[in-house]
Amino acid sequence: METDKVKTWSAGAQALALLTAVHERKWTTYLTEPRDLAELAAFAEMPANRLRDVVGALEANGIVELADQKVRLTPEYAELLSDDAPFSLNDLLDEARMMSRLVVDALEGLPPTPGDALTVADAYGLRPTAVAQDAFGQLLDALPDFREALRDGRYLDVGCGIAGFLLSTAPVFPGMRAVGVELVREVAAEGARRAVALGVSDRVDIRCMDARDLEEQDEFDSAFWAQPFFPAASRPETLAAIRRALKPGAKLYMQEMESIPEDEAERGAFALRRLVFGNWGVPFARSAEDLTAEAEAAGFVLDRVAATPFGRIVVVRRPH
Repeated sequence: METDKVKTWSAGAQALALLTAVHERKWTTYLTEPRDLAELAAFAEMPANRLRDVVGALEANGIVELADQKVRLTPEYAELLSDDAPFSLNDLLDEARMMSRLVVDALEGLPPTPGDALTVADAYGLRPTAVAQDAFGQLLDALPDFREALRDGRYLDVGCGIAGFLLSTAPVFPGMRAVGVELVREVAAEGARRAVALGVSDRVDIRCMDARDLEEQDEFDSAFWAQPFFPAASRPETLAAIRRALKPGAKLYMQEMESIPEDEAERGAFALRRLVFGNWGVPFARSAEDLTAEAEAAGFVLDRVAATPFGRIVVVRRPH
């Protein structure tokens, strides 16, 4: 029945609201260690009967677990609070709130704000942690030519966001010199701040600019294009700028970020993301075949489509 579906949606929204509320009240940090209910009641300044109901709701929704009369976060949520987590719980909750609002904004055709762009960048860009380095290491294992181009070469990251890949990779390849291009000032500033904090700003240059205005020619040994975030109108000129900037024979890598889900249960969420990104003028869920055709129209030659832990990656090269 349709009423059951609405109730399911409502229950999910309620669980998210509860998680957000306890996180804002610092319960999540407190519960990274096991606590008995009396300790938690004192910390939360909450009557015991109400606390039991809250803990029961958290447990039923997989947020906490009870063992030996103690309550603690489940490992999945505790991991999001680790300093080594590539994504933080804060970023994921911020994205959830933002996406709920952007679905409504799409009905009115309202554009995203710079703050929205930073929230998206935080949600999609991995923090430079050991976990992220391991994940990107697996990606480069599947793309050995990319690894070799990065090792001592010049690398161009177009639409770098908060520079998650750049900053995870730079410490691994001390000979790498890179330029990251990001249009949104707030996002570029955060990427640059992180480069300084990591001590790699002398060889990782984060630029706030339109990628179409790149002036370099024949300079880069490899490039990556974060194509899912580029509006349709900007894409041909962006590809042309990347082609000019690459050395003859150098390769461009593009990720097939989304594909139409085969599982019916996933189609609703997919359609909501398509609604939001479509409102931004961004072609959503471009397939590897679409990306290949787009790059070939800009003068690139297909090298291959590679299967990786990050999905299919289209590899094209600038002709000699």
